Amino acid sequence: MPARPLAVELGEFVHGLSFEALPAAVVDKSKALINHAMTVAMACHGAPRPIAAREAVIAQERLGDTRVGAGQGATLWVTGTRVTRAGAAFANGVAVAVNNQCDSYHMLTHPGVLIIPAALATAEGEGRSGRELITAIAAGYEVQCRCARDFLPSTNARGFRSSPTYGILGCAATVAKLMGLDAHQTIHAITLAASFAGSLIEGQRVGAMDADFAEAQASRNAIWAATLAAHSFAGAETALEGAGGFYNAFTGNNRGELSYAFHGPLQADLQDIVADLGTRWEVLDVKFKVYPTPGFNQPVIRLAKEMVARHRIDANRIARITLQMNHLETLYPSPRFPRGIGKDGHPFGRTAFLLATTLVDGDYPVLQFYDPHAAPVAADAERAARVAELVKRTDIVGEVNRDIFCPRITCEMADGARVVGEYDGRELMWDFELGAKELQGFVPGLPVDEAQYGRFVGRLRGLEEAGRVDDLVAWTLPGGR
Repeated sequence: MPARPLAVELGEFVHGLSFEALPAAVVDKSKALINHAMTVAMACHGAPRPIAAREAVIAQERLGDTRVGAGQGATLWVTGTRVTRAGAAFANGVAVAVNNQCDSYHMLTHPGVLIIPAALATAEGEGRSGRELITAIAAGYEVQCRCARDFLPSTNARGFRSSPTYGILGCAATVAKLMGLDAHQTIHAITLAASFAGSLIEGQRVGAMDADFAEAQASRNAIWAATLAAHSFAGAETALEGAGGFYNAFTGNNRGELSYAFHGPLQADLQDIVADLGTRWEVLDVKFKVYPTPGFNQPVIRLAKEMVARHRIDANRIARITLQMNHLETLYPSPRFPRGIGKDGHPFGRTAFLLATTLVDGDYPVLQFYDPHAAPVAADAERAARVAELVKRTDIVGEVNRDIFCPRITCEMADGARVVGEYDGRELMWDFELGAKELQGFVPGLPVDEAQYGRFVGRLRGLEEAGRVDDLVAWTLPGGR
C-alpha cells in the first residue's frame, strides 16, 4: 500500500505545480493536445450526435446572450451559445469524441475528450491566462495517465469503460487547478471524482452509441466534484486505494493484482502512480488519432500508408497480407466482452477493411464520418471490389508479447517478394508542429475559413504569452465573432 494516500500525493502535486516547473516538451505537448481536441471538435460540430448534445444542453442550461469571456458560464465552440460550464464541457466534449479522432493514452483512455473542453470552459469563465491553462492541462493529464497506466485492461475486463472511469480523476484535477482551489480542496476534488466515476462497456459490446457521451458526462461530473470541493464537500482521502475504494471497485482488488495486461507481469505497484511526480511525465506518451476509427486501427492505417509510399506497393500484386497486433487490440473493447461480427459481416473496428482500403488507395480519408452501423464503402465499385478481394487475403494475428500501437504488416507479393513494415509504438506521439501539420487535413471540413484557422493555430503556438484564453474560443466561431 502507498505510504501516503494517493489522492493526497496527487492533489498536492496538482496544487503545487507551476508553469515554470514544466519541461519545454510538456508545454509543447499540452498546446498540441489543445490544438488536436479543438480542431477535431470543429470538424465534427455538424454531426448528428454533437448537434443533439448541444440541443440538450441549450434546452436545460442556456445562459444569456452569445458572448465570449469571463463570468457566469462558458461558450459552446462554433455556435457561441453561452451555457453553464458543465454544459459547455459536455457538448464540446461530445464533438471531440464522436468520430474517434481524439487523443489516446494506452489505447483505452482518451484524456482530451474530458480535460480540454472542461479546461477551456473553466479557464474562459475564470479569466485565466495561457500559462495557467497549460499548467492545469499538464497536471490533469498526469493524474489521469498515472492512475490509468497499469490498470486499463483489467478495468475493461470488469465491464467498465476505462476512459471516463479514469478520465474524471484527471479532469477534476484540471478544473480544481483553474478554479484556484487550495491543496486540501484539490485533494477532495479528486476523492469526490473517484466516487462519481464509472461507465459501462455494454453499449460498445452490443453496438449502442452511449460511448459518444460517456467521457463528456464524466467531464460534467468532474466539474461538479471540483465545485463541491470548493464548497467544503470532501471524500475519503483513501478513496483510490482503500479497501472499499476506486481500485477495488474498478480492478477487483486494491493490491495491484491484474487480470489482464497489455504485456508483462500481472502485477502493478500502486506506489508507482505517484513515483517521480514532476520528473517523469506520462503526458508525453499520449498519442494522436486522425482517422475516423478506434485507436488500435490508427497505426495500422498510418503504417500501411507509409509502406505504399515508400515501396510503391501495387495492391493488385498482393497475394497475402499478415497483420500482427497486440492480442488485446484484437479483443476490443474488453478481453472478456469482445465485440463480435457486426451486421455488415465485418469484425468490430473493420481492421482488415481499413488496411486493405489504405493499400488500395494509398491513404484513408480523415473527414469521413464514423458510423459502426453502416456498411463500409470504397470510392467506387471497382475499388470496392479490389478492397473486398484483399480483405479475403488478410490474416490478423493477436500476439501476447507485442506492445500496443506496434503493428507489423507483411505483404507477400505475387512474385514471391515480401514487403514488411513495423512500428515501435512512438510514431503517433507528435509535438505541436507535427500535430499542426497533420491537422491540415481537417481544414476543408472546418466551419471557419483557412485564414481564421491559421490565426487560431498561431495563437495556440504562442499560448504561454496570452493573458486570457478567450480568443481561442472566439476563433472557433465563423467570422471570429
